[in-house]
Amino acid sequence: MITVLKVPVSKDRLRAMPEDERALLILLGYVANQINLLSKLVIFSSNKTPDGVEHALCAAQTQMLARLGIGVLNEGWELISKRFLRSRIGRDYRPRLDAEGKAALDQLQETFGGSNIINKIRTNYAFHHPYDSDVNAAFEVACNDAASDADWNWFISHSGYNSFYFLSDVVMMHGMLGVVGETDLIAAQDKLMAEVRSVSENMSQFITALTAAFWTTHFGTEITGEVCSVISDAPAAFDVGIPFFMEIPDAPPEP
Repeated sequence: MITVLKVPVSKDRLRAMPEDERALLILLGYVANQINLLSKLVIFSSNKTPDGVEHALCAAQTQMLARLGIGVLNEGWELISKRFLRSRIGRDYRPRLDAEGKAALDQLQETFGGSNIINKIRTNYAFHHPYDSDVNAAFEVACNDAASDADWNWFISHSGYNSFYFLSDVVMMHGMLGVVGETDLIAAQDKLMAEVRSVSENMSQFITALTAAFWTTHFGTEITGEVCSVISDAPAAFDVGIPFFMEIPDAPPEP
């Protein structure tokens, strides 16, 4: 059973906030929404474990979603770093964070304080394509990996939705081995997913804490909400799967 509360947010109170604080509050909510969406999609995609070709394609699909999540997490950190930590807002509001929020921010600063997996993947494989030299180096690494010899395939169907240039993903994954600091694909994937989970949880916790601090400062010490929905038929998180293949109708459904 899921109870959903609707919390009205006063436009007048928002207008009365300093512009930099209001903008950061709105942007962090936007980041949190993206993190939540992509986190759910990664979970759903990894739940389905079919046999044969679809198993490999679902695994590749999960990794692609994780890379999109990495891009969002890195951009979220850039936002926090520039507009919170390096600003008047950070000086004013860091002491007002609760203990969980402070701990989450400390952990984020430790993760992003130097060379890190999230930024490297974002820069080279998520939101930006690698240079030709990096692609060709990854190609050679993949060629020399005998364990991947069976993966040099394209899977082509009548619809592009059901087609996948699998060897491209194989090469990209081998290119990421050096970034992650592993020589084995499975170990690299496990390490990458663990880092994504950790950063996602810490960033969400920090956003929650700062939102609460903004609210207390500008809206009051209480949040008033009303029950707007009770969801009784939501599926369990690990019961939802995202298949790779899907039937394509001859014509779109009528609106």
